Amino acid sequence: MAYADVLELNRRQPRRDDAAPVTPQQQVSVTTPMTGAAGFLAYLGAAPLLAGALVMIGNPLNSAAAQDFLVLYGAALLIFFGGVRWGVAVMKPNGPTTRALLGAGLPMIAALPLFAPGDAQAKMIVIMALIIILLFDDLQATRRGDGAPQWYLGVRVPLTVLIEVAFLVAIAAGMRG
Repeated sequence: MAYADVLELNRRQPRRDDAAPVTPQQQVSVTTPMTGAAGFLAYLGAAPLLAGALVMIGNPLNSAAAQDFLVLYGAALLIFFGGVRWGVAVMKPNGPTTRALLGAGLPMIAALPLFAPGDAQAKMIVIMALIIILLFDDLQATRRGDGAPQWYLGVRVPLTVLIEVAFLVAIAAGMRG
């Protein structure tokens, strides 16, 4: 759905001025976006990381394959977060700023070297650091009014913690043997 379509839908909504007074319970349901599905999908997207970390703990013989999977999936997450930033940037009424477009492109560019051969443990540490940096930048952008909606951060913060824990478990399992 294009931005113009969203504006048209909003324009066609009936005015609430003529309606009866809104109770506090109704106000919450009107102003609180539906984040249940977004949260569910986000946590479902983190499930492969958790599975990979658990494979590393439970089956050390497959540890190298699990590490490679975790690195590839982590790189894909960085690219995904860059895509989210791109979506936020292009949906602004005045169009994207150069800063926003750079903020969207940099995670994608940073993920590219992770696809090259190398030490999986070091790559997981890099992924963890980049995901934390992106989170802090997203928090600042939202405070400035340039970032994603507040509800997105309500999903993103716990998701980032879950991702970091999965990588920490994987790193610990990799160091164990």
